[in-house]
Amino acid sequence: MSDRKNFRVLMWCVPRSVSTAIAKCFSFIDNTQVWFEPYCLAFFQDFQMGMMGLQLPKRAEDFDSQQVFEKVAVMLKGTPMEGMFSPSMIDMSLFLRDSIRKQLDSLPADKSVFIKDMAYGISNHHDLLPSKDSGFRHTFLIRDPERMFPSWRNLLMAQLKQMPMPGQKEIKPETFDMTEDPPFMMPGYTYKCQYDLWKFVKENLDPNPVIIDIDELLSNPATMLPKYFEACGMTWDEKYLQWDASPEVTKSWRCIFPLTGSPADNMVAVTHQNAFNSSAFKPSKPKISRDEMTPDVIKAIDATSAYYNEMAAARIMP
Repeated sequence: MSDRKNFRVLMWCVPRSVSTAIAKCFSFIDNTQVWFEPYCLAFFQDFQMGMMGLQLPKRAEDFDSQQVFEKVAVMLKGTPMEGMFSPSMIDMSLFLRDSIRKQLDSLPADKSVFIKDMAYGISNHHDLLPSKDSGFRHTFLIRDPERMFPSWRNLLMAQLKQMPMPGQKEIKPETFDMTEDPPFMMPGYTYKCQYDLWKFVKENLDPNPVIIDIDELLSNPATMLPKYFEACGMTWDEKYLQWDASPEVTKSWRCIFPLTGSPADNMVAVTHQNAFNSSAFKPSKPKISRDEMTPDVIKAIDATSAYYNEMAAARIMP
């Protein structure tokens, strides 16, 4: 299309919000590079290094990747992660939030960029967001906590079983507490992280950031997706309502773990396999009743509904 415009869009999400399927859909927009959770995965490197007693620097110029690899190799020897943490399997330019910021501030102007990320990945580090001059439009993908938390609880159990943390207790569905057992759980169970980032963006970068509710998008993508494109200054085409089911396109994404079929991909694939093989948006499953929810899920819902409701009041309307 002759009137196609390049864009730079950041979509800040909560977990289990179908954001990876959106990233895959957007991968088929001509001349577009997709970045996959750069800040979120840098958050986990920071967290994991801390668990091993290694303090990562905040600034890129103070980071010695070779020294970090040498220390980590000794600590991980004989563990499930031994074969996954190596220079050949990690894009070290995405290891620190500051390195990510520097790259986003110096992108070439001739290509569109879409980044999907988790808002908790940048919490307490809002100074490491791309600059206002970078041209990024900050957008927020929200989801009703009553839909998000039951799904996320199941995923957290699967992730912790696959990659157990030091000193982790046995993961059992009947005793697991998603609000306390994951050692990386953020205050406000990620909803406050998204809310605080939204407030920061409104006050410092864009007084009217775009908000869209994923369940409304899923129920009517032919209406809601064009509205999102318009709000972001992106050129809409009906062909974006369906895309190739092959996961091959994910190999082109910028990701700290290049998605090329290596063992390191397992840390990403356990979470996103369905989205990697998606080809269209499908309506959400019905909510489960509160009577069917576990106490930890109810606790998380009650603690976060106010954040969701305030953001929902400013969303793109159906």
